[in-house]
Amino acid sequence: MNLMKLDNTVIHHLLDVIAHSPGIRIEDVAQLTPELTLREVVYTLCYLSRRGQLRVIVNGQGGITVTTTLRFFN
Repeated sequence: MNLMKLDNTVIHHLLDVIAHSPGIRIEDVAQLTPELTLREVVYTLCYLSRRGQLRVIVNGQGGITVTTTLRFFN
């Protein structure tokens, strides 16, 4: 995958969406941000997860949800 340049506006927008809906499904994040492609959403969420700002949770049925971590607030 080519490295995409992460835009701080996109990062803050996604964090805001997730902070207001903890445990939101990735598909729902994508629906709430129609200005972004699913690829942009997933790439940015992976980046934020690696930085420790998001927790990615895979449930028993294969669904994936995300929530902010305490590091988000620091």
